[in-house]
Amino acid sequence: MKMKNPWLNWHVYKSIAGLSSRCGELCSLRFTWQRPKKNASGETEFLEVSLVQYLHLAQELAGSPLVELYINKRSGANNLFALAEFENQVVAEFEMNETMPDTIPDTFFIKANFTGGHVTNQPLAAYFNEPGSILASDDELQQFTVFADTPVTGGIVETLMARCEVLGTPEMNGGEKLLEAVRKAVQR
Repeated sequence: MKMKNPWLNWHVYKSIAGLSSRCGELCSLRFTWQRPKKNASGETEFLEVSLVQYLHLAQELAGSPLVELYINKRSGANNLFALAEFENQVVAEFEMNETMPDTIPDTFFIKANFTGGHVTNQPLAAYFNEPGSILASDDELQQFTVFADTPVTGGIVETLMARCEVLGTPEMNGGEKLLEAVRKAVQR
């Protein structure tokens, strides 16, 4: 059975992937995944589904296979820091935390650093998540608006799952290797 990755339908990921051709060479990535405790998944799902899917997004953006993975996970909690290095020397950092206060909304960011600028949906000031992305370099700052589907009550994850019901959930090429890398790194 092929692994699937609904995050391939995420408009932020698609926007960054689409803008990458005008930004130069990819240097590094940073992924943030923050969820309140009330939305936390089980530990196995957190590591073997959520982290693997985010690793897959990084591998797709890097355009190169994973060669090294380091995971520092807090014992007994869905809270980790991970570093992934890809064959083309792109490095991705992952900050994933499902122990936030229940008043905090789900927050998911990608930062992509290119030789010609920086693309992210993380705000410089104020708050936005799926609605927008920025491209910043020394010469200019551009904000791109991502026109997403009408939000579904519950937040980004629920909207993404509803989108996958309509569009289908894309297969995750190489997902099995990423899952094995996560299992190996957690055992260290």
